[in-house]
Amino acid sequence: MNSLSDIHRGLAQTGIYFFIALGVWAVWFRIRSRPLDGSWYGAAVIGELLMITEFLLGWVLYGQGLGGNLSRAFVHILYATVAVITLPAAYLYLSRLQDENVKTVLFAIVCFFLMEVVIRARVVALV
Repeated sequence: MNSLSDIHRGLAQTGIYFFIALGVWAVWFRIRSRPLDGSWYGAAVIGELLMITEFLLGWVLYGQGLGGNLSRAFVHILYATVAVITLPAAYLYLSRLQDENVKTVLFAIVCFFLMEVVIRARVVALV
């Protein structure tokens, strides 16, 4: 097996766990009625960098001819694109909200959504 494929697969698994942790952390802030702090946003940036790295590594693998069936590769690329743009788009939209409690809950939902997107991308790649 290609070592880049192994890294790609491992980063996807890391992304799943990372977004679970980030979502639970946001829920914890909400339970304590505290707004998200710089540490949480810093971790969100790390999660975004993880998704960008995963995305670029996927394109390298696709360029090497490891894309497989074009229809499944298209869906996999679509999920990867959604994973990359979701967090910045959510930040741009949610940063305008005044209610910190609502913002915290919505960021938690976004993190769990990203977890599911990465899981679906992995399932599509395995089928």
